[in-house]
Amino acid sequence: MRKSGSRLAWTIWFTLCLSLLVVPAANAYIDPGSGSLIFQVVVGAAMAMSLGVKVFWRRITGFFSRRSR
Repeated sequence: MRKSGSRLAWTIWFTLCLSLLVVPAANAYIDPGSGSLIFQVVVGAAMAMSLGVKVFWRRITGFFSRRSR
């Protein structure tokens, strides 16, 4: 009895995973406002990461340094 239940669960799981691979065609576009927003997010994230590296540079180099204190 347990084997048939497991086989049913496996079949349902496999069918669900395969159904996620089928993607219907999307008839859509990205307007300039969306492109501008995405660009701003990318530039902002890059600037935030560079500021984080600048602020914590000594801790970062100390973590990778082989010298002991």
